[in-house]
Amino acid sequence: MVRTAAAVCMAVLAVSALAEEQATPDSALAPKPELLEKIAKLKANEACLLPAPTIVEQLGRFAEGWHQMKKYGPEGRDYSLKMPWMEDRKRAFFCGANHRSPHRLNDAWEYDLAANTWSLLYVPDYNDSGEITGYDQETLVLQDGFLRTKKGGPAHPAHTWWGITYDPNAKAIVWYCAWPPYRLKEKLGAVGAKAEDLYKGPPMWLFFPEKKQWEPLKTEGPWPPTAHFGAAMEYVSDLKKPVLFTGAAATALDLTARGWKASQNKGQSLPIETLVYHDTKRKLLVAHNGPVKDTKVCVTWTAKVENGDVQGWTRVSESEEAPMGHDARSLMYYDTHSGDGLLFENGTRAIWSFNPDEKKWTKLAPTGDKLTPEHKGRLISYYDPARNVYVVLGAGWVWCYRYKA
Repeated sequence: MVRTAAAVCMAVLAVSALAEEQATPDSALAPKPELLEKIAKLKANEACLLPAPTIVEQLGRFAEGWHQMKKYGPEGRDYSLKMPWMEDRKRAFFCGANHRSPHRLNDAWEYDLAANTWSLLYVPDYNDSGEITGYDQETLVLQDGFLRTKKGGPAHPAHTWWGITYDPNAKAIVWYCAWPPYRLKEKLGAVGAKAEDLYKGPPMWLFFPEKKQWEPLKTEGPWPPTAHFGAAMEYVSDLKKPVLFTGAAATALDLTARGWKASQNKGQSLPIETLVYHDTKRKLLVAHNGPVKDTKVCVTWTAKVENGDVQGWTRVSESEEAPMGHDARSLMYYDTHSGDGLLFENGTRAIWSFNPDEKKWTKLAPTGDKLTPEHKGRLISYYDPARNVYVVLGAGWVWCYRYKA
């Protein structure tokens, strides 16, 4: 079989990835005092811009044209925007595939604000895109019902939507990696397998940052109601477990027992592609979505966490004076210092706050450094509780915003 140039490049990548693991030099992760001092001086409702992050990677020359990762890091990827915070590492995590172009990689990254550094934790060893060639046959394997690379990474990578979180007990990223059967039949055929050979349970994957390793997760039934895509998952500290939200169902995942526990309290149903955060002070979950089709109305729900269970979703706000709630266009996180939620709209670059007590959204007007049209990039962002700032990452720049001092 004749290989394409891309297939040859990816074959070289696979050999390189198998030969050595990514090592981040200690010097690259040394805190930068001048940047930390600049962040520490921020007042309430003030923002500052930081210079381009350092990029620590072993991507190879083939990746130079793919989102310019060697220059800027991963950047946003369609519906892959969410950055879970890893409390023990004091860093934010990123992974997730594009839809089809310019690539569909299984790489994994973390961003360290103190060092202003992107570190590639898992060197991508498969590009799930384009024509099936001998490269796919050489790279893929079906193991225990999961299609993966011989190195171990996922070979049917999904968008993350809002279905990814971090479990500090297991020290693992937990990903509901649900993806339509795009190229699936052809990939299975390349390794002599069929769809009936696949694991029938929820498509869960774990990533262990310390070991820089992917691992598929088999679980015992009864399984949660499945979603083809667009589900939400959040770690709920009151339960000490990640919880998967599909429709009206809230199902907690026990990574020790490898099993699920469904909530007994049914509330309203969440649409797909909804943003969710956990308010640890109020023991409350907050969800936001919209605008509703053919309207300008955005909807916010809350759900109490009581007696070791999620109590079900209740609609608390329907308003045209609210931000867009969509996991491909906005990001929403809990501000641990203020107790409010913060939402950043990638399109308008506006930042909003939500107060659950008042059930009200407020559009904020930050002082300090502004984002302008010159600040380009496919944006991703997260809230950094260690430094009390909302962090937005673009193409060679970082914007830090302090909501309340």
